[in-house]
Amino acid sequence: MNTNEISIFPISLGGAGIGSCKENIFFKRPVSDKKAVETVLFALENNINLIDTSPFYGDSERKIGIALQEYGNRSSIILSTKAGTHPIYKGYSGENLRRSVENSLKVLKTDYLDILHIHDPSDVEFKNMMENGGMEVLLRLKEERVIHNIGLGVRDHNLHKQFILSGYADVILPYLDYNLLSTKADDLLEVAKKNNITVLLGSALCMGLLSGINPTEITIRHYAIEKDVSIEKAMEMYLWCCENDVNLMALNYQFILNNPAVSTIVIGASSKEEVEKSINAYKENISSSIIKSFLKKFKLSQS
Repeated sequence: MNTNEISIFPISLGGAGIGSCKENIFFKRPVSDKKAVETVLFALENNINLIDTSPFYGDSERKIGIALQEYGNRSSIILSTKAGTHPIYKGYSGENLRRSVENSLKVLKTDYLDILHIHDPSDVEFKNMMENGGMEVLLRLKEERVIHNIGLGVRDHNLHKQFILSGYADVILPYLDYNLLSTKADDLLEVAKKNNITVLLGSALCMGLLSGINPTEITIRHYAIEKDVSIEKAMEMYLWCCENDVNLMALNYQFILNNPAVSTIVIGASSKEEVEKSINAYKENISSSIIKSFLKKFKLSQS
């Protein structure tokens, strides 16, 4: 991936949490402009240099645009957004993708995007985009340096593999499927590594189940997550960490980042306190003996 020689910090800021507004609530409650801007600025001032968002995430792009204007130094930031799920320019035709990009540039107050992800296409939509001009438009925008890298943000691992094998992929954003509760993306990460594709990993905390908070207190159930991961196992991991005085979030981050395919974990923070918690967890050093004990207890292997 072309990052203009910027080394991606292992923790990145996702825009869903701060995009929460009255019209489109993500996670718990609306986030004010003031709080959202504070969150972005705190992240940027504490080494985070990749921000990933989407026009689908409420008014996230607008809030991030305000923060970027205040911060300045645009060339030091890797700015990522998405197309295909825009509330108005929805779909993967060349025209809709182009209009979505143009709108994002305007709202984010920038003249280029470091990454443009194709967002959540179905198998049929992805195939049509590849064959009917959508990808051609993105490649033209890339040639014009309006977008610097083309990515795919979707859960379907087969779509990611198709994208990688097409030769058009610079970066992928899988989510939910590589963490202490699920390593379903193992094979995908191996394919990405072999093809030198950058991986941004989303939903690493499984909607908070691996945040270090008692899982019984987690009420967020996006993606019907209880169908994919064991809440019971999350509770067992939480209790093991309590008994052994281990930070579960830190252990999870270390497990993920020990996989050489993963460049950064995209966190869904909605406050500077949550950003700080993730940065501190990343910095925390957990001994190899503790990690080995945990992996053995829960029958996990480290890539």
